[in-house]
Amino acid sequence: MPDMQDINYEAKRAALVEKYAPSNELVGSSSVGTGGVDHLALICSDLEETIEFYTEVVGMRLAKIVPNRDEPSSTHIFLDMGGGNMLAFFDFPKKGAAKTERGVGSMHHMALKGTPEQYAAVVKTARERGIKHDIHGDETKGSIYLRDPDDIMIEVTTGY
Repeated sequence: MPDMQDINYEAKRAALVEKYAPSNELVGSSSVGTGGVDHLALICSDLEETIEFYTEVVGMRLAKIVPNRDEPSSTHIFLDMGGGNMLAFFDFPKKGAAKTERGVGSMHHMALKGTPEQYAAVVKTARERGIKHDIHGDETKGSIYLRDPDDIMIEVTTGY
Protein backbone atom coordinates (compact mmCIF):
# COMPACT_ATOMS: atom_id res chain seq x y z
CA MET A 1 0.00 0.00 0.00
CA PRO A 2 1.47 3.41 -0.94
CA ASP A 3 2.43 5.92 1.72
CA MET A 4 -0.52 8.34 2.03
CA GLN A 5 1.85 11.31 1.78
CA ASP A 6 3.09 10.10 -1.62
CA ILE A 7 -0.35 10.27 -3.26
CA ASN A 8 -1.04 13.20 -5.59
CA TYR A 9 -4.66 13.99 -4.67
CA GLU A 10 -5.00 16.76 -7.24
CA ALA A 11 -4.02 14.31 -9.99
CA LYS A 12 -6.55 11.75 -8.67
CA ARG A 13 -9.33 14.37 -8.77
CA ALA A 14 -8.30 15.46 -12.29
CA ALA A 15 -8.39 11.83 -13.46
CA LEU A 16 -11.93 11.44 -12.09
CA VAL A 17 -13.06 14.59 -13.92
CA GLU A 18 -11.41 13.34 -17.14
CA LYS A 19 -12.95 9.86 -16.90
CA TYR A 20 -16.46 10.78 -15.75
CA ALA A 21 -16.84 14.30 -17.20
CA PRO A 22 -19.34 15.82 -14.76
CA SER A 23 -21.99 17.86 -16.56
CA ASN A 24 -21.96 20.81 -14.16
CA GLU A 25 -25.71 21.14 -14.79
CA LEU A 26 -27.79 22.87 -12.17
CA VAL A 27 -29.01 20.69 -9.30
CA GLY A 28 -32.55 19.56 -9.96
CA SER A 29 -32.03 18.62 -13.59
CA SER A 30 -34.87 16.39 -14.77
CA SER A 31 -32.46 14.12 -16.64
CA VAL A 32 -31.43 12.12 -13.56
CA GLY A 33 -32.69 8.61 -12.82
CA THR A 34 -34.77 9.35 -9.70
CA GLY A 35 -37.32 11.86 -8.48
CA GLY A 36 -35.10 13.05 -5.63
CA VAL A 37 -35.07 12.33 -1.91
CA ASP A 38 -38.21 10.96 -0.26
CA HIS A 39 -36.58 10.66 3.14
CA LEU A 40 -33.26 10.05 4.82
CA ALA A 41 -33.50 7.49 7.63
CA LEU A 42 -31.05 7.81 10.53
CA ILE A 43 -30.83 6.25 13.98
CA CYS A 44 -31.07 8.23 17.22
CA SER A 45 -30.67 7.34 20.87
CA ASP A 46 -33.43 9.56 22.26
CA LEU A 47 -36.50 10.50 20.22
CA GLU A 48 -37.51 13.44 22.42
CA GLU A 49 -34.05 15.04 22.31
CA THR A 50 -33.98 14.50 18.55
CA ILE A 51 -37.44 16.01 18.03
CA GLU A 52 -36.57 19.03 20.19
CA PHE A 53 -33.27 19.65 18.39
CA TYR A 54 -34.67 19.44 14.88
CA THR A 55 -37.87 21.39 15.62
CA GLU A 56 -36.50 24.03 18.01
CA VAL A 57 -32.93 24.54 16.74
CA VAL A 58 -33.12 23.69 13.04
CA GLY A 59 -36.77 24.73 12.57
CA MET A 60 -38.23 21.57 11.05
CA ARG A 61 -41.79 20.41 11.62
CA LEU A 62 -42.59 17.01 13.12
CA ALA A 63 -44.86 15.38 10.52
CA LYS A 64 -45.45 11.80 11.61
CA ILE A 65 -44.79 9.24 14.38
CA VAL A 66 -45.34 5.56 13.51
CA PRO A 67 -44.11 2.14 14.65
CA ASN A 68 -41.11 0.72 12.83
CA ARG A 69 -42.43 -2.07 10.60
CA ASP A 70 -39.26 -4.14 11.10
CA GLU A 71 -38.87 -3.88 14.90
CA PRO A 72 -41.91 -3.59 17.21
CA SER A 73 -39.99 -1.82 20.01
CA SER A 74 -38.71 0.84 17.60
CA THR A 75 -40.47 4.09 16.68
CA HIS A 76 -40.10 5.88 13.33
CA ILE A 77 -40.47 9.68 13.25
CA PHE A 78 -40.57 11.94 10.19
CA LEU A 79 -39.52 15.59 10.17
CA ASP A 80 -40.39 17.90 7.28
CA MET A 81 -37.10 19.24 5.87
CA GLY A 82 -38.85 21.43 3.31
CA GLY A 83 -38.81 21.03 -0.45
CA GLY A 84 -40.99 17.92 -0.20
CA ASN A 85 -38.26 16.00 1.62
CA MET A 86 -38.42 14.22 4.97
CA LEU A 87 -35.80 13.40 7.57
CA ALA A 88 -36.67 10.23 9.46
CA PHE A 89 -35.25 8.77 12.65
CA PHE A 90 -35.59 5.37 14.25
CA ASP A 91 -34.82 4.51 17.83
CA PHE A 92 -33.81 0.96 18.71
CA PRO A 93 -34.33 0.78 22.47
CA LYS A 94 -33.40 -2.92 22.67
CA LYS A 95 -30.04 -2.26 20.99
CA GLY A 96 -28.74 0.36 23.43
CA ALA A 97 -27.17 3.71 22.64
CA ALA A 98 -23.79 2.61 21.26
CA LYS A 99 -22.49 5.15 18.75
CA THR A 100 -20.94 4.33 15.40
CA GLU A 101 -17.49 5.43 14.33
CA ARG A 102 -16.79 7.41 11.20
CA GLY A 103 -15.63 5.15 8.39
CA VAL A 104 -16.34 3.93 4.91
CA GLY A 105 -20.08 3.69 4.37
CA SER A 106 -20.91 6.18 7.11
CA MET A 107 -22.37 9.63 6.62
CA HIS A 108 -20.06 12.62 7.05
CA HIS A 109 -22.71 15.32 7.43
CA MET A 110 -26.13 16.39 6.23
CA ALA A 111 -26.30 19.73 4.40
CA LEU A 112 -29.65 21.53 4.48
CA LYS A 113 -30.61 24.45 2.23
CA GLY A 114 -31.65 27.59 4.02
CA THR A 115 -32.82 31.04 3.07
CA PRO A 116 -30.82 33.87 4.63
CA GLU A 117 -33.62 34.20 7.23
CA GLN A 118 -33.60 30.48 8.07
CA TYR A 119 -29.81 30.48 8.28
CA ALA A 120 -29.80 33.54 10.57
CA ALA A 121 -32.41 31.90 12.83
CA VAL A 122 -30.27 28.76 13.26
CA VAL A 123 -27.18 30.89 13.98
CA LYS A 124 -29.12 32.91 16.58
CA THR A 125 -30.61 29.82 18.26
CA ALA A 126 -27.26 28.02 18.38
CA ARG A 127 -25.66 31.04 20.03
CA GLU A 128 -28.52 31.56 22.51
CA ARG A 129 -28.46 27.90 23.56
CA GLY A 130 -24.68 27.69 23.76
CA ILE A 131 -24.56 24.99 21.06
CA LYS A 132 -21.02 24.55 19.77
CA HIS A 133 -20.90 25.50 16.08
CA ASP A 134 -18.64 26.72 13.27
CA ILE A 135 -19.64 29.41 10.80
CA HIS A 136 -18.17 29.76 7.32
CA GLY A 137 -19.52 33.06 6.10
CA ASP A 138 -21.24 35.76 8.12
CA GLU A 139 -24.52 36.49 9.90
CA THR A 140 -26.62 36.53 6.72
CA LYS A 141 -25.09 33.98 4.37
CA GLY A 142 -22.76 31.04 4.40
CA SER A 143 -22.79 27.76 6.28
CA ILE A 144 -23.20 26.89 9.94
CA TYR A 145 -22.08 23.48 11.16
CA LEU A 146 -23.39 22.03 14.42
CA ARG A 147 -24.03 18.60 15.89
CA ASP A 148 -27.33 17.04 16.93
CA PRO A 149 -27.77 15.16 20.24
CA ASP A 150 -26.25 12.01 18.69
CA ASP A 151 -23.23 13.89 17.29
CA ILE A 152 -24.52 13.89 13.69
CA MET A 153 -23.01 16.90 11.91
CA ILE A 154 -25.61 19.21 10.38
CA GLU A 155 -24.86 22.03 7.97
CA VAL A 156 -27.36 24.76 7.16
CA THR A 157 -26.20 26.66 4.11
CA THR A 158 -27.42 29.53 2.00
CA GLY A 159 -25.26 28.20 -0.83
CA TYR A 160 -23.18 31.39 -0.63
